[in-house]
Amino acid sequence: MGRQAFTRFLTSSRARSATGRRGVQWGGAVATWDELLAGGRDRARLVRPGHAYVVDPTEGLEALASLFAVASVPDTLLLWTARSALGVEEHRLAPALAEVPLPLAEPMTRPMWGVCTSGSSGRPKVAIGHADLWELVAVQHDHMLRTALPGTGSDPVLATCLPLQYSAAFLMTVLPAMFFRHDLLVFPAHDWTPLATAARDRDVAVLGVPAVVAAACLGTPDPLPMGRVAVFLGGGHVSATRVRLARERFEGVRLVNLYGTAETGAVSVDPDPGHGGHVGRPVEGKAVWVDQPNERGVGVVSAAGPDCCVAVWRPADGAPPEETTGTVRSTAGRGVGVDYGRWDAEGRLWLEGRVDGAEKVSGMLVHPRQVERHLLALPGVADARVRVEQTSHGLENLAARVVGDVSVEEVRAHCAALPDARRLTRVEVLPERDAAAAYGAHGKLT
Repeated sequence: MGRQAFTRFLTSSRARSATGRRGVQWGGAVATWDELLAGGRDRARLVRPGHAYVVDPTEGLEALASLFAVASVPDTLLLWTARSALGVEEHRLAPALAEVPLPLAEPMTRPMWGVCTSGSSGRPKVAIGHADLWELVAVQHDHMLRTALPGTGSDPVLATCLPLQYSAAFLMTVLPAMFFRHDLLVFPAHDWTPLATAARDRDVAVLGVPAVVAAACLGTPDPLPMGRVAVFLGGGHVSATRVRLARERFEGVRLVNLYGTAETGAVSVDPDPGHGGHVGRPVEGKAVWVDQPNERGVGVVSAAGPDCCVAVWRPADGAPPEETTGTVRSTAGRGVGVDYGRWDAEGRLWLEGRVDGAEKVSGMLVHPRQVERHLLALPGVADARVRVEQTSHGLENLAARVVGDVSVEEVRAHCAALPDARRLTRVEVLPERDAAAAYGAHGKLT
């Protein structure tokens, strides 16, 4: 009963025929895929079917060996996350590997995996899915990455400067690199020269977020040649200011905006970002729909695919994972999004606010994301975060933190066209060069 998460990867002709020197460069450490796999097979003796294990990607290359260890044993739950994020009892077995209590209410008949969300909503949670669908995830994302590359994409390097404990970095770079034996480059967010070096003779697909890319651009004294690089900006709405900055400092770079969540996986891509409006069309091969739309066509953005989760676990609650709900079931998984959205006449997706983010201001229901999108349309604004604050008198006000080359007065004037409930009571403006401290580890404005 049950099977490994990795089957074809361990025995396929692709794995046997790939050059033994392909592997991972993670900061100053380097290892081939064969070396990591050998380490994982040796470590697998510590892993038991039917149990849950945390593999901690903050421990570098050891995490990949431990990942292979858990994925090589049938009926395991692999939690790819920093151990500190869970806050549960654990038993450390090896570098980057610890056993934790199984959070599932029923015995496993398939390998499972889980990844922590970025925690930007203030309530960290773990999205759980079926690990025996990883190969389909790798195929889908590998195709998406190759399609965006400026060259032939026949022998790409996959790269990221983001923390690998988050779902986008794992699904879009680690999995495709493992299954297709691509070279994987994990480089520091402040120094993109390793990326430029790799792009001298190879096509490179890199995952970043707008704030991290902007900080790297500002820290680069001279423009870098990036004619063979495609940068995926996993940031929802991307401002024209940041797109222009990236194209100025990274010469010849191809920019693609990517929208998705830990629960739904990749949902849509926009090959020409910077307009501050839609987030593109659905990823090829992904079922995406708007569930229960209202008279304006706005409903919950939902998706079905191999990278969708089937349950959500909130460790702090002390309860087992909650099964996700959805109107479409699929053998490739199902998922429900965390955002409201609508389609336009050209089949592009527009986001209208988080499902769990609507709050009342002066008795009116307000979605802060709608105000954020309005702010991004103001020339000079690079990023914006809007939230509801309560005053000492118990009243609700809208407050905004804005990054860019604008004044508080310009922001207020721009928002004058909004309904009263969406107008800002407090505005903080930060220049792009001084905004680094305002971002969390996940690259989102706090």
